[in-house]
Amino acid sequence: MKYLYIAAGILAVLLILLAIWAFAWRSRARRKVRRRCDEEKCRDLNRAVGTFGFQYDICQDIFYSTKDAWQREMGYGKIYDDHAISMGMVFDCEPIYFSYNQKSYLLELWKGQYGMSTGAEIGFYVSDEAGGEHPERLFYRCASDEEMLQMRFVLRKKGRILVMREERHWWLTGFVLGEFAKKEELGMEVSITFRDCQMRNAFYEALLRAGYKKENICVNGSRVRFSFTKPCYAGPKHWRLRVWWVQWKNKRNCRRYRRVTGCFVRTIDRVDYLGMCFPGLYRLLGRLSRIPRKKKCRRRRA
Repeated sequence: MKYLYIAAGILAVLLILLAIWAFAWRSRARRKVRRRCDEEKCRDLNRAVGTFGFQYDICQDIFYSTKDAWQREMGYGKIYDDHAISMGMVFDCEPIYFSYNQKSYLLELWKGQYGMSTGAEIGFYVSDEAGGEHPERLFYRCASDEEMLQMRFVLRKKGRILVMREERHWWLTGFVLGEFAKKEELGMEVSITFRDCQMRNAFYEALLRAGYKKENICVNGSRVRFSFTKPCYAGPKHWRLRVWWVQWKNKRNCRRYRRVTGCFVRTIDRVDYLGMCFPGLYRLLGRLSRIPRKKKCRRRRA
């Protein structure tokens, strides 16, 4: 019994020392984050997330996809949406298929929860094959530089603006890290500018076929504006229990992230703080970011 008390006392002392060390380590990390300028933080963060095809916008405090993201080589197929939930993504999607100039086109909208982020996307894809009555069966390539469209969207959560994005792009996105939302709470205001009136008309007719009402669509020149709140497309079918489980984990992870980094408000400071607390994470991302560069160098030499 005597040795049991001794062991318990030693364990208690070790736990106290561990708590003191953790407090001192976090305090040191907070001081280092506050000393670093935004330019240094953005450089390190963009170097890390650039590997995955994204960059950070300090003005809106969001992440967005780049035009030369590696995803551009992957194209798009319906199977991507069907299996997105296995990667923690729960979203509404709205594919709009239309034909123009002897090609099949797909403009798809997404909004919802992407793991630890709330966000939205507009993707523009092309197929040189005729879609016929089942264009969803085609596999589409991402639009080329010449085929890209001027796109804009505003993402709101219960009326509050989360993201505003506008650019000539093939995959316009915006994600808020640490934000949790149910897909029903989100709404998108979408604006697409097409190359000419014929292409605009083809898309307009596709919107009507998809289930949108004329009074909810605004046409101005070659630009079409509409709102995406409740999708007309049924979307992938999943068990309700599975959706609940994935969203429960997403919400839990968002809460943990915000609790651990609660001493800061901006994402750039939160992520930098995590990098200071867990430096091995940034070193790993740094090694990953050098892999694509090496491949590019080899291609140029070849």
